[in-house]
Amino acid sequence: LQPPIYTDNKSHTLLGVNHPQLAGMLCPIKHAKAYHEDPKNQLQNGDIRIHSAAWPAFIYEGTPPGTDFDPDNVQEGFLKGYYL
Repeated sequence: LQPPIYTDNKSHTLLGVNHPQLAGMLCPIKHAKAYHEDPKNQLQNGDIRIHSAAWPAFIYEGTPPGTDFDPDNVQEGFLKGYYL
């Protein structure tokens, strides 16, 4: 991951949606394609909202995660993400 995640750092400012690569993995799958086309602060500024009913992109296969998502066949690639 770039920038790397340091576990000994007390600041969490570069974790979660504030980290450029982690944000793409946490992005809801239905917005993953739009996020990867223009990732500029969409999660941080609220253009894309994360909620409990939406599966995160890292659950689905693809490089980056979720890019192979087919909204007409949501089970294709489900639970086949690299990190699972």
